[in-house]
Amino acid sequence: MKRLLLLCAVAATTLAQAQFYGYKDTPVPGQGRVATDATRAGVRVDQKLNDYIDLKLPFKDAEGNEVTLDTYFHKRPVVLLMLFYECAGVCTDELNNLVASVKGFKKDNVGDTFDVVCVSIDPREGPKEAQAKKQTYVDIYEGSSTVPGRKDTEKGWHFLTGKDADIRKLADQVGFVYTRDEKTGNITHPASLMVLTPSGRLSRYFVTTEYPQQVLLSSIRAAKEEKIGVKDDRPFFLACVNVDPMTGQRSINILNVVRTGGVLTVLAMACAVVVWSRKAKKAEEAHGGDQ
Repeated sequence: MKRLLLLCAVAATTLAQAQFYGYKDTPVPGQGRVATDATRAGVRVDQKLNDYIDLKLPFKDAEGNEVTLDTYFHKRPVVLLMLFYECAGVCTDELNNLVASVKGFKKDNVGDTFDVVCVSIDPREGPKEAQAKKQTYVDIYEGSSTVPGRKDTEKGWHFLTGKDADIRKLADQVGFVYTRDEKTGNITHPASLMVLTPSGRLSRYFVTTEYPQQVLLSSIRAAKEEKIGVKDDRPFFLACVNVDPMTGQRSINILNVVRTGGVLTVLAMACAVVVWSRKAKKAEEAHGGDQ
């Protein structure tokens, strides 16, 4: 009986822990996208330091112009983000934290010292979505700035869209492993920021949504000199997964986890009651025998 009780308790505890993902609370019906441990989501970032990307890959900019990646290289290092613009989960955290970090640079301005290139991994998005996202973050970056001369920085912020084949080629080259359900269109992707040298070499990875100001600035300055940084060895990073707004369905069914966890908790409590009852009965019988 003790063994059964222990097994019930362990199972209940395990499923209870499975209800939490990454640093955020359990997703509930009504939420669209949540953060989770990337290893559970089946996505990852393979850090390909010192590898070159293909600068001839074609995309469209926020104005709808046909461009290739080499438009944004050769002069300055590039901070690269692969995400999608309608994502309200990790993607938003990445952009918010990036703009917060670079706003603190006193001498290194976007469009002057380095460029920021965001590439949508959703081929259904186009210049309309890119333009809206660009305007938002350029306004945040330039707004209430205390840094003299920080203006016209829209020339350094680039939000691109493209065809699925070209997006996947770039993703493969930078080691950004994501999945897209062809039936539903849902995308599961890791959180990652890359810093590239002016020649298009991968110099530094940040497999996180947080970019410490001084570390990021040092990485950008090193990339400017065509230096290659160290691998990001942190053991945990985030993925962004879709949750059905009606059922809470994601890579595992949240509602089923909750129900199953509840059932096992009840079973564990029942086992405990049985054990306690038997112990009490034996104690009473022993006490009666003493009389």
